[in-house]
Amino acid sequence: MAPSEAGLVRRTIWLLRAVAAHPEGVGLSEVAREAGIPKATCYRVLTVLERESWLTLDPVTRRYRVSLGLLSIVGGLLDGGGAYGHMREVLRNLAEETRETAGFDVLLPPKVMVVAQVPGPSLIGQTLKPVPRTQPVWATSTGKVLLAALNPDSVRADFTEEFAEHAPPEVGDLESFMGSLEAVRNRGFAFAYDELEIGAASVAAPVRLRGTTPYAVWIGGPTYRITRDRIDNMAESVIKAARQLTDLLSNADIDIPSAFARR
Repeated sequence: MAPSEAGLVRRTIWLLRAVAAHPEGVGLSEVAREAGIPKATCYRVLTVLERESWLTLDPVTRRYRVSLGLLSIVGGLLDGGGAYGHMREVLRNLAEETRETAGFDVLLPPKVMVVAQVPGPSLIGQTLKPVPRTQPVWATSTGKVLLAALNPDSVRADFTEEFAEHAPPEVGDLESFMGSLEAVRNRGFAFAYDELEIGAASVAAPVRLRGTTPYAVWIGGPTYRITRDRIDNMAESVIKAARQLTDLLSNADIDIPSAFARR
């Protein structure tokens, strides 16, 4: 790949990340500033992404949002066989079984992206936020699950800068965090407790496809319901859903995005 082509690919990735971080939409000037790309270049790339249906542009507010077209590329979910609909059915069953909000995430370095969620039946539950949205890898159960599946050298190469800038002090240093991922690999699930938000807990399990772990499934709710002594039992339900999603997506012959296949 020529240097100019590689630069264009990097700028496109930066722009997609910047837009994905604003599920409510983001204007040209703001996304150009956040991505560190000249406004004219930013406009040209965004125009192509909109034309290819990866982004949508509100004709009134002139704000960009990620589209279902982008999710089909990132997650490979919206196939003709209806895997996306079946996936949501698995999430609905998980939400009903655990009585908590259930969701499905993909790793989009240096964040995780929530691409689907189903509210639980409880009157008081996790506050539903717009989908898609990005969240930090360090403070989420899905982030821990997805990082645990990567080669440690890849984690250090791709996330050291993000860790230094954004990881909370409670996480410790990078090597301590890396050590904690061994426990995640051994037990087959991860949990977050008062990490993303005080009073919120989540449990996640990996969705493995053809030797890779591109996705994770999770449940989330208040800590007074997802208590520490219930985490193991709730993890059983999440792991079962992860296996169902693995079978579903494998049978649907979903293409694994190249960004994950190389991991």
